[in-house]
Amino acid sequence: MTRYAMILNLHDCVGCGMCDIVCKIENEVPQGVFLSHHVAEMTGTFPKVKYSYRPIMCNHCDDPACARVCPTAALHKDEYGLTVVDSDKCIACGACEPACPYGAITRAPANTAASDLGDVEALIDDCTASGKEVQEAVKKDYPMHDPALDEYDLPLVTPGAALKCQMCKHLVYHGDVPRCVEACPAGARIFGDEEDIYGEIHQLKEMYDASVLKPEAGTNPHVYYIREFHKTW
Repeated sequence: MTRYAMILNLHDCVGCGMCDIVCKIENEVPQGVFLSHHVAEMTGTFPKVKYSYRPIMCNHCDDPACARVCPTAALHKDEYGLTVVDSDKCIACGACEPACPYGAITRAPANTAASDLGDVEALIDDCTASGKEVQEAVKKDYPMHDPALDEYDLPLVTPGAALKCQMCKHLVYHGDVPRCVEACPAGARIFGDEEDIYGEIHQLKEMYDASVLKPEAGTNPHVYYIREFHKTW
């Protein structure tokens, strides 16, 4: 049985933030919301300073806390092990947001990517175009809506509804990979079937001490981080 997972290779990640950007574009995410984000930390005292950069996202847990508290089963596990949202069942109760130990769920705001652009004022009066003028010039909503998202159940237009990474299921279901994986310039994001013993996910987990965020939460995440090799001595 296929069980999708993602590995974030911290050896190769250069902290460029491309994953954050393409996620917002692909999923038409409005301002103030991130489905893919990062935590940057600096510790120590100069000159002995340590800097760390860790991408974060929904962990697509085996036992997701968000699904446990969802009264309508809008948040649920699909046949591939992804934690997804059925927007037709979501009643915007907000129970999932505080339940997620990773802070990976946001209640959808009233603004959308298109309305955000429409509110942008001209940088120079009578010289540069405002966001509304750009939308009028192309004679349709801009940013352009991707029809593939109609199958995605990403409730951007329902204020208060559960908004989270769904591992770009509209792409994955058609044999592609999540957009953040495709766009990573360093190849630091690896996506695949965790059950495939010949696949890259399985092999990397065998080679490295793969870690997860907040293991004490007991949710059994399937987004892994690698940095340290398994010791053989």
